[in-house]
Amino acid sequence: MMRVISSVVAVVLCMLVIVGCQPEQQVAPTVPLQAPELQAPRISTEQEQLLEEILEYTKQTGSTLEELAEEARRREALAQAPSGVGAVDEDLRVAKALVAAARSGAANKQAEKTTAALGRLVATLRALRAEIPAAVIAQHLERALIAISNLPAQQAVSAASSSLLAAIDTAMQAPAPLVPEVVDSIERAKGKVDDEQLQPAAEQVLEILAELRDDATVKLLDTASGSVRGAQDALQRAAWPVLIAELDQLEAMLSQLQEKIGEETTVIAGEQEAAATGAEQEPAAKPGAETTTESPEANPPAPE
Repeated sequence: MMRVISSVVAVVLCMLVIVGCQPEQQVAPTVPLQAPELQAPRISTEQEQLLEEILEYTKQTGSTLEELAEEARRREALAQAPSGVGAVDEDLRVAKALVAAARSGAANKQAEKTTAALGRLVATLRALRAEIPAAVIAQHLERALIAISNLPAQQAVSAASSSLLAAIDTAMQAPAPLVPEVVDSIERAKGKVDDEQLQPAAEQVLEILAELRDDATVKLLDTASGSVRGAQDALQRAAWPVLIAELDQLEAMLSQLQEKIGEETTVIAGEQEAAATGAEQEPAAKPGAETTTESPEANPPAPE
């Protein structure tokens, strides 16, 4: 929808700034050329209707067409930002780059550079942990528990059921290597909530949360965060060998996590790239296929 709006807004802007427009197909070859007249670009009926709606929207909101086009571009950029396992893979690379920067600073005993890199690394690991499916699922379960504990029964059923459904969706959409085997348990807990068996449901959710705390990926990232704290303590004491050892251990942990999700991430990235470029590649292949088919006829073999 926003892409359509962007195209129509572009048409409108052209109408506002074009001094004259006279495409060749609009001039019959047998008619002598007249003096150029001011002409507006042609738009389809659907675009014209959408344009009227956009103009009405700008009147109601006080927005300009330029502001509306900028908002469309902003939303399209947000839609293209990495998410899910793609975001995990991207932030793992960021974390490893920051470890390398901190280690370079430590090797050269540059306290300021090392401090800055470690501070950025703390924030990156915090964001990375929040993107891990086990952590996302756990947060949905915590919301369900709070709803059961704090809301009236009917509201609790609705809110908790929605949170548990979101946890199931997260588990179903995430790559298998990153998802703990808790989907069946969450579905049973949701069934109890839907049957208004809130206390048994809450007990089961607590059991699932205990399983999620033992998730290997979450534990690995928690240990990595502990290594960063150890590195910061070593930096404060100017214990450079200890600092470098902590960073080497952290690098090994991040590489271990990257290997765990690397194969699945590569598969997903390949599928996304194929889906994005397939439509462009297919038309380009057709002319080539036709040329190959016609080439024997265009160049028949010489008679013997």
